[in-house]
Amino acid sequence: MVVRVRPVVVLAVMALFAGCGSSGFDKAGDSQARHPVVLTLANVNGSTGELDGLTNNVWRLSHGTMRIDIKYRWRYGQVKPETGLIGDVRAGKADLGVVGSRAWDSVGVNGFRALGAPLLIDSYALQERVLRSPMTGQMLGGLRPLGLAGIGVLPGPLRKPLGIIRPLLQPADYAGLKIGVQQSLVADATMRALGATPVWFPVTWPIAGFGAAEEHISAIQGNQYDKVGKYLTANVNLWPRPLVVFANGKAWAALTPAQRSILTRAVTSDVAAETNVERGDERTDTATLCRRGRLRFLDASAADLAALRRAVQPVYAQLERDTQTRRYISQIEAMRTGIPAEPAPGCGHTARLAGTAGPLDGVYQFTDTAAQLRAASGTSAGDVVPENYGAWTLVLDRGHFAFTQEDRQACTWGYGTFTVRGNKMEWLVINGGGIAPDNATNKPGEDYLFGWSLYRGVLTLSPVKSAISPGNFRVKPWARVSTTPSARFLSRRCLPPAGALPR
Repeated sequence: MVVRVRPVVVLAVMALFAGCGSSGFDKAGDSQARHPVVLTLANVNGSTGELDGLTNNVWRLSHGTMRIDIKYRWRYGQVKPETGLIGDVRAGKADLGVVGSRAWDSVGVNGFRALGAPLLIDSYALQERVLRSPMTGQMLGGLRPLGLAGIGVLPGPLRKPLGIIRPLLQPADYAGLKIGVQQSLVADATMRALGATPVWFPVTWPIAGFGAAEEHISAIQGNQYDKVGKYLTANVNLWPRPLVVFANGKAWAALTPAQRSILTRAVTSDVAAETNVERGDERTDTATLCRRGRLRFLDASAADLAALRRAVQPVYAQLERDTQTRRYISQIEAMRTGIPAEPAPGCGHTARLAGTAGPLDGVYQFTDTAAQLRAASGTSAGDVVPENYGAWTLVLDRGHFAFTQEDRQACTWGYGTFTVRGNKMEWLVINGGGIAPDNATNKPGEDYLFGWSLYRGVLTLSPVKSAISPGNFRVKPWARVSTTPSARFLSRRCLPPAGALPR
């Protein structure tokens, strides 16, 4: 359910923006505000954690006088949600917005197109160097004619070709396919240059019916696109998905210079950290996909890569008709100097956990609230969703685990195997599901590691440094209600499938 481990920032309830017009700072920049300024930020994605660094930085740099209230799933399910979101921020329906750089040419802003030029930014190191360069500020200036203020650009994941009916290694493999892409005119032109037909589809929607899709590894894992997609060309990075953070022009003007500086610094100071998070997420989700064993990681040959670059030259010819874009592309190519190649993700030896019995077998329970989850150490504010709190029941049985969670809105289940080594307990998720309004269920192949202690029938789980130890499972200690494992204690409203526990 919970993937990222980030410092917690509790987001405040939305305040009237009229309060933003009054300065909360004196001439030296010290806070004198009694009530924090709360800015709403529209985001088409769900709670992925990719904006946690931004929100944390705003809180830290403002000493608690400014907060960001993220409105997730803005225009959810629409084919062009980012175009709609940009229009909504222009109309003042949200103070701030965040969209992929790919979306801006759909509203007449061409300055970001170089960031999505095919096969150009092909590593996280190069993306970070580009976003930390003066070029980013020049690109953001292009938002002013729309009545918007550009704040900054955050790094995003690298997107790769996901083959459904065949591998995508050379240009001929793309020919005749219908390929699912996210909203992007450059992606459209690229797929057409490769002989494919691009089809825009909403975020998180099924990819069945396509011959291929362009996606990033974490989305493939989280949306379980590996149920349909069979071949990932791991060493082909089509383009990254940088995130442009921007503001409504009037809302921006209502802030003091110190407040505007805080927002800008909150983005720029998060570029390096978010780059590391993207790398880490890609490694973690690659391992999860490998444990599932459904997806083949393939590498295009040097000849294949050269052929792909030749095939997309018509896209560059089109992009470089714009003098500014041509200059940006040239600058990005020059920034490659000194950047070593990054290894392509893949499946080396990925161990599968073997179930073992032990003294922990039994049934455990606790009940928590949204407020208690929010206050729990290590739990991101964005993860306070109905699937992550309520009445919990956990059954441990001879190296297998199963749990249910329920409240008024959600009722979820998950199961898998666990292994105990000393004071560490490792869970390998086999599957998860149930009633999940935010789609926050466990996915096959997720791997969790907890510290544990059992004293007088109370099981306490604790986080392990540099491991994934989801906070929703350790908000409270688990009280053992039975030493005999049994599925009858699990919620009947969302019972895991038969076979989740050994008979």
